[in-house]
Amino acid sequence: MKIACGPLPLCTMKHLLLLTMICCGYTCTFAQPKTYTDTSLKFNKWYTQLEKKWVVLPKKDTAKAYSFGYIYIDHEAGFTFDLQGVFSVDKNNKYVRDTAMFKNQSVKYRIAPNWRLVALLSPNHFTELGIKPEPDWVKTYYYTYTDTVAHDYRWGWIYNDLNESEIALSYLKNANRLKPHEPNIEFELAFAYNVLEQYDSAIKVLETAIPYNPDNMVFYKELGYAYMKKKLFEQAIATYKKGISNAPDKKSDAKGELAFNMATCYKNTGNLADYKTWMLKAKEFALPESPYYQQIIDAGF
Repeated sequence: MKIACGPLPLCTMKHLLLLTMICCGYTCTFAQPKTYTDTSLKFNKWYTQLEKKWVVLPKKDTAKAYSFGYIYIDHEAGFTFDLQGVFSVDKNNKYVRDTAMFKNQSVKYRIAPNWRLVALLSPNHFTELGIKPEPDWVKTYYYTYTDTVAHDYRWGWIYNDLNESEIALSYLKNANRLKPHEPNIEFELAFAYNVLEQYDSAIKVLETAIPYNPDNMVFYKELGYAYMKKKLFEQAIATYKKGISNAPDKKSDAKGELAFNMATCYKNTGNLADYKTWMLKAKEFALPESPYYQQIIDAGF
């Protein structure tokens, strides 16, 4: 059965079982000559560094074949692995593809955050495997965007979500340049700067953003965090108070986080009375399942 190469659906149950066996390193047995290991394959690459790249999955020492495929980003699903087939290595280090496996099929797998390290497939073996540097279906179904701002924001969000904020910046700075004062873009941009400990850049973005969207609570959360990390506690406290005043809900994780961080600022300035007051308020604001709620409990409140 042929599985479409267009945007997800991904695997049928039959193909999912096969993919699970391959990706988990089970030994694949084929009627084939003696095969060898390619010692030049280095399984040290993290998938977030391999967008639009061909990769090889590691195998057990007893397995005769390597699995390979293409990594790309689906706009909705995020990082996705398209399993293209398997190959063995002959004594001349030539890759021999098993053409019976996945013939005219595409098995797509949404990459989990804890996915294994993989090896970059050398272009020297593309001809042997019968593949192009970029598959035709990628050009047909993906990366066909016409709205650069929407694309760059989404890609920045995806990379930020995977803690790859340096890569995210390359997209978000361009999106912000093309469409200044778009709240979601400015927030993701400031978030990336804070993750990278570039607090002055985060402050600059947010101090410019807030006048255009003064009721956006998450701006105050990121701005207060940047001030706090720079030990500008008075500015952080004022920022957190403003953010809490704009919080629409009585209880929320974001509101609890603002109060908790403000309490931390008071503690750092030696104001223990206000520290206790805001820790109690943070407990009142935070949801019981919030990580901040547990920290407040652990602190004795």
